[in-house]
Amino acid sequence: MAENLTKLLGIRHPILLAGMAGGPTTPELVGAVSRGGGLGVLGVNSMTVDAARAAVRASRELAGGGPVGANVLLAEATDPTTDDDALADSLSGVRGCFGLPPRPGAPGTVDQRELVQAVLDEGIAALSIGMGDPTPVAAMAKKAGVPIIAMVTTVEEAVRVVAAGADVVVAQGWEAGGHRSTFIPGPRDELPQIGTFALVPQVAAAVDVPVVAAGGVMDGGGIAAALCLGAEGVQMGTRFLGTAQSGVSEAYRERLRAAGAADTRIIRHVSGRPARGVPNTIVAQLEDGPGHLGWPRQAAAWRDIRTAATKRDDMEFVPLWAGQNAQAVAAVADDAQALVGRLMDDARAVLARVARSI
Repeated sequence: MAENLTKLLGIRHPILLAGMAGGPTTPELVGAVSRGGGLGVLGVNSMTVDAARAAVRASRELAGGGPVGANVLLAEATDPTTDDDALADSLSGVRGCFGLPPRPGAPGTVDQRELVQAVLDEGIAALSIGMGDPTPVAAMAKKAGVPIIAMVTTVEEAVRVVAAGADVVVAQGWEAGGHRSTFIPGPRDELPQIGTFALVPQVAAAVDVPVVAAGGVMDGGGIAAALCLGAEGVQMGTRFLGTAQSGVSEAYRERLRAAGAADTRIIRHVSGRPARGVPNTIVAQLEDGPGHLGWPRQAAAWRDIRTAATKRDDMEFVPLWAGQNAQAVAAVADDAQALVGRLMDDARAVLARVARSI
């Protein structure tokens, strides 16, 4: 199964962990997925350079010799629709409830090229990028001999990233949780809304590198379907939030399990870019407010609230990123390493059943 992809990435099974930034992809989760034979990918986009270095080192130590990847987002800044004072005023009541100052401190900035160089220096086996083509970092990765995995949401984006040096293309369907990787908007700046299993065969036919399916894949049946449609593997994020090693709390997982199939939606005001998640109180407050500060300033503008809410385990004031199959998160947190093997066993069983039926 997926020989080209597995050979390129040095993995036994064609399962990639989505590099979810902001805490879900802990070194423990990354290491467990890699020990299980998949590719553990660390989301480093919200980290400082030093923190990213330390997290990659910890992940590699826990990977048992398995390969570890890192994900960086290359999005360009987007235009604000409000100003700092107006946004801060709209959130002053929330800050008061958490005992925070009425104005957040100035956010730090990280140069994405420095972040990429740092994780390359720490010996990652693959560089995953989203929200842009790899042109700004391709030479750095090629010099290090590290394959580039690029996330796309359209065929046009897939062709662009391969031309810019991508070795693997992740076809991110509309169902996928977290941030959309769109970097070529549609007509009138519309967001492409192509489902995973419509997008995968189109991308596979358009490029000559391995294609990975992402969005709505939660079990062996989803893996089998992706392979049948031309993918050589899958990228999974939401499913691994339900494991014991993930960085989200049990309260977060409970919110996902309670979500109906139609309860996730695209949200823009959390970060200034579109992302799929479960709406909650902070989403409503931000959407009802004066506007947003654009990417990447919007997320930084209320990070203090998010941090305080996380410490209290208050799920009304943190982003609840998840895909459309969020309710399929396991009722009991399972082991990520064992989950990789179980998913592959289930996929093989589905493919064998299909073979017998035709």
